[in-house]
Amino acid sequence: MLSRNNIQVVFAVTSNMVKTYEALSRLIPKSVVGILSPDSSNVIQLITEAYQNLSSEVILDHGVTPDSLDILYDSQCSNGVTNKDQLKGECSNVKINEEIIFKVKVTAKKCLPNETLLIRALGFTDKVEVIISTECDCICEDEVEKEACNSNGRIKCGICRCNLGHVGKNCECVTGGKTNQELEQSCRKDNGSAVCSGAGECICGQCTCNPNDDPAKKIYGQYCQCDNFNCEMFNNQVCGGQGECDCGSCICKKAYEGSACQCLKSTKNCKNTRGSICSGRGKCECNKCTCKDGYIPPFCETCPGCPSQCPRFGPCVECYIKQGEQSSKNCTHACPGVTAEKVEQLSEEAFCREKDSDNCWMQYVLHEKDGEEQYTIKYTLKRECPEAPNVFTIVGGTIGGVLLIGVICLLIWKFFTELNDRREYRRFEMEQQKAKWNKVRHFIFA
Repeated sequence: MLSRNNIQVVFAVTSNMVKTYEALSRLIPKSVVGILSPDSSNVIQLITEAYQNLSSEVILDHGVTPDSLDILYDSQCSNGVTNKDQLKGECSNVKINEEIIFKVKVTAKKCLPNETLLIRALGFTDKVEVIISTECDCICEDEVEKEACNSNGRIKCGICRCNLGHVGKNCECVTGGKTNQELEQSCRKDNGSAVCSGAGECICGQCTCNPNDDPAKKIYGQYCQCDNFNCEMFNNQVCGGQGECDCGSCICKKAYEGSACQCLKSTKNCKNTRGSICSGRGKCECNKCTCKDGYIPPFCETCPGCPSQCPRFGPCVECYIKQGEQSSKNCTHACPGVTAEKVEQLSEEAFCREKDSDNCWMQYVLHEKDGEEQYTIKYTLKRECPEAPNVFTIVGGTIGGVLLIGVICLLIWKFFTELNDRREYRRFEMEQQKAKWNKVRHFIFA
């Protein structure tokens, strides 16, 4: 109703209602919201400012149209801005005597009876009446031009009607017995993907990728699935400016590496004091070691706070010690990755001390070499074993202990027996005292 009568609404509201009316204003074309002072003294100023804002904005509208008509606007505004395919023609900040151009594109989806379309600028009384008629039949047959359809069809109403076995805009494709759907399917990477990945056109069952406005940016691949500009960024540049983007991955120059070519190739900070890169237990990336599980940077060495490895190699050292006693013993299976060296005496202060199966103490030095699970062990045949037990002492002590326990038991038994006999004797004496006759004088015989 407001648009039909060219009414432009100015909402003058208090500050606490601004957000509500701004939401309403977005639904009503050519309306504006202003904040009203508590005493309404600025109402004239609000109307003046609103009129200036509304009059500087031009909106073309066409009202309600049938669903079978598509109407789009191209707006060439005075400030150099060009907006294409708008649902309404819009230009802002239009000044007096400035020229703006609107192009109206009307597309009929099907044959229609004559339609009348009113196009007008909101807020103005001028209107343009457009009468739309659809031409669904050719007035006359076009002249046959075989070359226009590659000699594989004939032109009818400006469109190539292809002979059997050919398809395409100009009948340029040989179907090979395939339907249009089958040809289109060959342009999809899989059933769930778009034709030519949405970045190209399927022609004769093959993808022709869309060109980019920037000649340096290219889309390629069998299904137009690749490009040379969608890769990881570094320093606001694709592949850090030190590589080329190829289908989502950076191919770095020789001197650079990393997912975005962000690192210089160098292993200086990855070498330990022995010159080994990451101690053979990791990978040097961006001049830093990425260590395998169980090892820590900077050189992928053994964790100082982790449990000692000494108990793990106890059986190995025991094997080598007993190998010295039994030359036929083979310790390869018990000591994988271990290089063992027998010495007369251990010179290192820090060494491992573990018990063997004979309850003897073994001493050895354990060093971890560069690489995974590679160790050097220095060991001595000397073991600290407990002295053999004295059989006579053990037997004598056992017999003496048994006799002592027997004597103690006899004494305890004698004590309780004597205590019980004394208790019974006192009870007997008390009963004897009670059994004596009392002396009573009888007066009859006195």
